[in-house]
Amino acid sequence: MKPPIILAFSGGRDSTFLLEVVERLSHQRCHAVFFHTPFVSPHTLASVRAYLERRGTEYTILEVDPLQIAAIADNTPQRCYLCKRFLFETLHRRFQSEQTRPRVMEGTTLSEVLNEHRPGLRALEELGVESPLRLTGLMEEEMAALEAEYNFDEGVDNIGCLATRIPYGLPISSERLKRIDQAEEFLRKRGFRQVRARYLPQALKIEVDLISLPRLVQPSFRIAYLNHLRELGFSEVFLDLNGYRTGSITPMRSGEYQS
Repeated sequence: MKPPIILAFSGGRDSTFLLEVVERLSHQRCHAVFFHTPFVSPHTLASVRAYLERRGTEYTILEVDPLQIAAIADNTPQRCYLCKRFLFETLHRRFQSEQTRPRVMEGTTLSEVLNEHRPGLRALEELGVESPLRLTGLMEEEMAALEAEYNFDEGVDNIGCLATRIPYGLPISSERLKRIDQAEEFLRKRGFRQVRARYLPQALKIEVDLISLPRLVQPSFRIAYLNHLRELGFSEVFLDLNGYRTGSITPMRSGEYQS
């Protein structure tokens, strides 16, 4: 019997799409691995666990702490590369044996590579991790059409990595990540779907989807949220009128920051 495919599963749309393809269309055994790190919201962990239990997928919650690596905790521009390398080296050690080397996959898409800064991709290539969605050239529009045709799930979590809320150069700590998550969770619990609390040197910048902006600035809601943020230690808060955007504080390949 072939060993199962080991799929690094984040709960996001792309890794969920890949899980659906492997399990439903290829009929291969798939073992999902979720990296539980300080960069993960407790909401994400609970959502992923419940989803994998519900669909009956074999899975492992792999406890890993990238913050033990100084260059990651110091949040250098190599953070994502070093973190990805550390995570997948840990995965390989866990599942590799003398008899077999597992076939490891993850869900990076071509659209992400073309439109976003993805320094961690180099680590995946170095370690032989497969990115089928990227290599087949699937774009977001094509994936959406396939999701509709085959009635795929669209993912159970859109929170992503909390470290992306902190710009390079500002140190990362578990306490800082926890406060960022609590700032976002207040809004998620009240129906805001896309939320980012971007950590600035002396303040917090809030991004929500544009349709939710009017609700956030209503006096009663705004005051309640400001009080919550003050309790978390954020005395100065900005609302980004551009709304939610991916990668709004991460550098592009040119070294400049996206606006």
